[in-house]
Amino acid sequence: MRFPMVHLSELAEVVAILDGITHPSVVDRALRKADIRREVLKAEAGFVPYSVEAVVLESVARSIGERHLGALVGAAFDYRAYRGYADYVLGAATLAGALARGQRALPLLHPGSYVSLVRDGPNVILGFDTGLQSVVGHRHLDEGAAFVMSVACRHFMGPDWHPEWISVTGDGSSGFSTLEDLTGAPIRGGAARTALAIRMADLATPNPNPPAPADIVTLRDLPALMGAQHPKSMEDVVRETLRLQFRLGGMSEDSVARRLSLGPRSLQRALQQEGTSFREIRARFIQDHARALLSDTALSVEAVGRALGYAEPKSFRRAFRGWTGQSPAAYRTAICEAHAPDPGHRPDAGLAS
Repeated sequence: MRFPMVHLSELAEVVAILDGITHPSVVDRALRKADIRREVLKAEAGFVPYSVEAVVLESVARSIGERHLGALVGAAFDYRAYRGYADYVLGAATLAGALARGQRALPLLHPGSYVSLVRDGPNVILGFDTGLQSVVGHRHLDEGAAFVMSVACRHFMGPDWHPEWISVTGDGSSGFSTLEDLTGAPIRGGAARTALAIRMADLATPNPNPPAPADIVTLRDLPALMGAQHPKSMEDVVRETLRLQFRLGGMSEDSVARRLSLGPRSLQRALQQEGTSFREIRARFIQDHARALLSDTALSVEAVGRALGYAEPKSFRRAFRGWTGQSPAAYRTAICEAHAPDPGHRPDAGLAS
């Protein structure tokens, strides 16, 4: 099952831009409507359903009466907010290489979305498909994507470059004059996906600011730089959503299904096709987080249990002993002892005096 998600780095940048366009209280209301808190955006890595970003943009757009909010956000978007992904794409030797890199690495930024590159006469058509055409607010994502893709091209072509034309999913009923003024390119409506027409002759343009050897980012480096592996299955999607729901509170099957805009039965069927179930995934998630919280934080055993949904400390202790054969306190003590420094070790041993 295809399920579009977005890296938290993009959502955090979008929210920062919205804070500059309107009052943060308006943005806060939009975040509440999407059931997202600002604290979540401070996470270094992770993914959220791409539909969350659509809901936030649509809510703000309606509050301030801006039909082309996605375009305004895209025009202000700092491509470097993509961190390692931006370094990888913008480090290519030519524009053609950058487009290929963006397509290749997209799952680490937008799992579930697709970039296409198709030759059309003297142009190559760079397309971006979110798969969210049925989601309210998708138009803002589509229009914003056109600008963000243009930013990467302008790194090679210069600030005055514009595509031959841009296609968007809207039907033009609200007029495209605003978009044409912002992009400097003709707008074609009614398309199946966002796309830019780039002149074939431009593809060989060399990188004006190639990275130094020590700053080169390879595809192999990206998962570590982005802080997360991209979800490759519905099980991965559920695990990422549980990570989000853990921060927000509520890790039930219904809450995860709602977050994914799915019915519980649809979620169950998708997981059954992969030979697993929500109950099994949630159990593994809770066990992994229990171990991590006990070994990496100073939270009390009771606080760890509450964070994982156990109202009674006895219930958490009993469950933990069933997973590990140890009580939470004994596990924490064993971990601390295993990582304690060796009192007989001299850090300067072996160094010349």
